[in-house]
Amino acid sequence: MALKKAMGILVFSTQAVIGYDYHIQTRDAGLSWGDLSATDYGTIVQERFARARTRDIALLAGQQDGEVPSVWGEAASYGKRLLSGGAQAAEAQDSQEAPPPVCIRRGNVADC
Repeated sequence: MALKKAMGILVFSTQAVIGYDYHIQTRDAGLSWGDLSATDYGTIVQERFARARTRDIALLAGQQDGEVPSVWGEAASYGKRLLSGGAQAAEAQDSQEAPPPVCIRRGNVADC
């Protein structure tokens, strides 16, 4: 009985996802509901899978060559840009000016 319920939920969920995707693809094509044939929709889905495979293959080939950074490398580069001080630190280093000291307040005492 539980297997029947699980299969029913799986089938219903799959149909709902495919129906919503069909609606989105029909809308993007500028057609009304039902105007996009099943063959055309199948072609669209196959093209999306082919693009994803091509992107994945290119990403793997680039990672092997060391050209394309991984997701974690890209995320780390965001942190480097944010924490490096950006343009203000670059201007201070270029003009040989010392950056203003950082003061830490502990209670009533400021430690600079």
